[in-house]
Amino acid sequence: MLARFLVIGSLLVTAGCTSVRTSSPTRSAQEVLLISAAADRAADALASQIPTDLTAFVDPSGFSAQDQAYGLAAINDALLRRGIHLVADRSKAQAIIAPRAGVLSTDEKQTLLGVPPLPVPVPVASSLITMPALSLYQRDEEYGIAKFAASVYDPNTGKLIVSTDPAYGYSHATDGVVLFLITWRKNNMDIDLGEGRTKPANGAQKPH
Repeated sequence: MLARFLVIGSLLVTAGCTSVRTSSPTRSAQEVLLISAAADRAADALASQIPTDLTAFVDPSGFSAQDQAYGLAAINDALLRRGIHLVADRSKAQAIIAPRAGVLSTDEKQTLLGVPPLPVPVPVASSLITMPALSLYQRDEEYGIAKFAASVYDPNTGKLIVSTDPAYGYSHATDGVVLFLITWRKNNMDIDLGEGRTKPANGAQKPH
């Protein structure tokens, strides 16, 4: 009995814990990656509809979205890669490109077969703790969606050169759990979110 108390006492004395601090941004890295991937794809689809023999000024005044800066940068990059010459001086442009964003955001969908996370009271604690979900099957899906369009016109006459059709970009990521322990992750953003390794893209397919 004495030996048992000594062992328990020594364990209590040597017991310790490790605390790891992580940041808690308002949006996850996955959400931002989904939005930027969708923006890149919509920008490519938009630029493909604009004549390549133009010297153009991009007017951002009609482009409004939460990720406005990235969306505009993606459009500029796609235009440049298509051979369009961009100028910073409006007076030197043969055409004004006025892009607009219909949407640049994410949607989420969750399917759970099992017990969802539940708050549980603890007698010695002043607040509840949340027990994790017990998932026989769980599938969390998140989609990035971008819709861009643009009007291209002559800066001197105001005459329309081209009005593009809506250009869409899609991205998706899926996390799954089967029988509590078996997990998987997949996406079409050219990156393995679990380990950070790049992988071949699956294309910009519209989610079903």
